[in-house]
Amino acid sequence: MITKYSLEFILHTKNTSLKMIKSSLAEFGNDLVVSLCLEHPESCNYKVNMITEDPVLVFDLCSQFGRIRSIKVE
Repeated sequence: MITKYSLEFILHTKNTSLKMIKSSLAEFGNDLVVSLCLEHPESCNYKVNMITEDPVLVFDLCSQFGRIRSIKVE
């Protein structure tokens, strides 16, 4: 049986668009939702929710875009 993880985190970026994040993460999981984080409107913060089999791959990819914060893995 393959273990699936529910991820939720905030991604702080400088020059990365919502579309770029979505397209990069699409192949690594299901139920992907990326939205602007309205809690921090002064900067480019995106809230990411998804189901994946390999959280390490997701976090490695996102670390190339910026800083990852407020991580929840279930």
